[in-house]
Amino acid sequence: MDRRSRRNYFWVYVICAYIALTGIVLGDPSTILDGFIAIYYDNAVLITDYVGLAGISAAFLNVALVTFFSAVLLRINNVPMHGRSLFTLGLMAGFACFGKNIYTMWPIIFGSFLLSAVCKVRFRKYLISGLLATSLGPLVGVAYLSDGGGLLGWTYAIIVGSAIGFILPLLAAHTNGVLRGLNLYNGGFAVGLMALVFVPIMQDLGFSFETQGYWATGYNGRFSIWLYITAIGFIIAGKIADPDHAFENYRNILKRPGVAKDDFTELDGMGAVLVNMGVNTIICTTYLLLIGGDFNGATMGGIFTIIGFSANGKHAKNISIIILGIFLGSLVNPSATPTTHGVQMGTFLGTTLAPMAGTYGLPGGILSGVFHSFAILKISQSYAGANLYNNGFCGGIISVMFYPVCNKFFKTNTYSEPSPSMRKERTRSSKNTISGKLIAAAEEKKEEYMKESMKETK
Repeated sequence: MDRRSRRNYFWVYVICAYIALTGIVLGDPSTILDGFIAIYYDNAVLITDYVGLAGISAAFLNVALVTFFSAVLLRINNVPMHGRSLFTLGLMAGFACFGKNIYTMWPIIFGSFLLSAVCKVRFRKYLISGLLATSLGPLVGVAYLSDGGGLLGWTYAIIVGSAIGFILPLLAAHTNGVLRGLNLYNGGFAVGLMALVFVPIMQDLGFSFETQGYWATGYNGRFSIWLYITAIGFIIAGKIADPDHAFENYRNILKRPGVAKDDFTELDGMGAVLVNMGVNTIICTTYLLLIGGDFNGATMGGIFTIIGFSANGKHAKNISIIILGIFLGSLVNPSATPTTHGVQMGTFLGTTLAPMAGTYGLPGGILSGVFHSFAILKISQSYAGANLYNNGFCGGIISVMFYPVCNKFFKTNTYSEPSPSMRKERTRSSKNTISGKLIAAAEEKKEEYMKESMKETK
């Protein structure tokens, strides 16, 4: 594993500790045990805000634990900590605020491990897809709670979770080509297809998907201040990580369409990525304050997800257009407003369509955002709210639907050049490899030959 990845893992662990400490400072540590018991006995069907269900301390500790163990799994399987790994951890952290938890993730991950064993490949090949599949954690919760959380229920849960984890990596690999990189939550689209099949089967077998639902209010002051402080911390850390090029390379990030293949850590460096994380956090926090929204597990989960995808796809220009589109859509929707709970969540999670804005500009982004704002409120009903990546599924439908229209009528942005400093770094790195040294030697001999030829000609 390269040195950059090892350094990035260290900072991931630091952030996990920071989140856990935040829960202790902003909440009440004495409520942690009761909070985790409450999380265990709730199926987490949308919308289950863990701040409202379990309190700040337990909710933030759940986020820290889910993210930490996900990072440990990636580390022991030697998965580089680059763009894809960072956005995966962003998803794990974000959805651990309102649905993923330390109980339901393991049967699904075990299913992906079984797939690797059956296919006789290293677990690392399917690990990230397995982590993303934990968005169907509510199905695991519904299964084990069918027996009140007892042994029989956990038998059902292991069967359901293993089936999800086994199938999802194969399905996600198939759907990836369909989306053309224009929906960043490819795993969410694949998971939505699975939910459309699994939920009706489980309902017919007698499993209940009823939920009380939780939505916390009254935390705007402490959470918004914390988010602004965190954002400033990201920007400062970016400047420290790359003092010469962080802001210059960040400007290069803003030129990119943000399609799924755009790994900003490779193209622009970690310094620019940290600056991008900070700026995106400021944008989201400010927007939520301006519309009078609620800072809670559900909305902050969306912000955490944007922070993760700031390493691979999302930046200030493309997310702002999608946010504007969803806002406008909620204004013309007679059954919703910008502060409707589902719309508040969907505004940030809907930035899965950021590549539509980055690729096709303002027209493509506004069009996608407006239609997405309608879809998110209805489509989740088709699988009883059991797919936490509802926006990923809706975003997949929107991107497939509007790709031919946008591609036909709107100018396409395909910028993919690495930042100049990263090109130089790649050149230096390649010269230190055996193949790089051979190429350099060949170039040197070619240059000597050309000089000799010029002399002979004279």
